[in-house]
Amino acid sequence: MSEGAAPAGTASPEGTPPVQGLVAAALEALRTRLELAAVELEIHLIGLVRTLIWAVAAILCVLLALAFGLVALISALWDSHRQLGLLAGGLTFLVLAAACAFAATRLFRRRPGILDDSLAQLERDQRKAGAP
Repeated sequence: MSEGAAPAGTASPEGTPPVQGLVAAALEALRTRLELAAVELEIHLIGLVRTLIWAVAAILCVLLALAFGLVALISALWDSHRQLGLLAGGLTFLVLAAACAFAATRLFRRRPGILDDSLAQLERDQRKAGAP
């Protein structure tokens, strides 16, 4: 066996170790970015669920309060103006539904995208690596 030849199973100094190191570093960076994306997704989902639970609870409480108020109004006006009481109650519920829809659309438009931070980090990594 000559002294210049590398033993079987080991790579030459210019061969695969730099490529393996590059692949290992790329896989490690990818793993880190996927973990970051998973954590970011979990945070957004928890926030969304929390927001939805509180929104549903608030809407149910308001609807129950309006329903009891409407029943009290109709019972007070039953002999003289029952149609007015029913129309006022119906219009109140329509206005409440429109206000809730408006608030919900504003809330969901202001939320950042689910993976915006992860995508920004990947773009920074690409710029550092010199990729287009």
